[in-house]
Amino acid sequence: MNSAKKYEFRNLRNSPDKIMICPKCLEMLFRDDIEHFSSCPYCNAHIEISQEVEDFLLKPFIDNWVANQSRSNFDIMPPEN
Repeated sequence: MNSAKKYEFRNLRNSPDKIMICPKCLEMLFRDDIEHFSSCPYCNAHIEISQEVEDFLLKPFIDNWVANQSRSNFDIMPPEN
């Protein structure tokens, strides 16, 4: 299994969000770009949906789900008799 990183991800200033850098044209790609296009909208380089890209796309949803689960654990306890 090849563990080499194919894509580069960077943090945005003053934001918890990250961007992906296109390996061909070096343009900044946001999550919406990758979700809606199978290639870079600037240079048409194919974006392979690898584990690292999948993690990049799903991280905000998973973080939100985990945060909501932590708060709702007390709501799902069975009633006391």
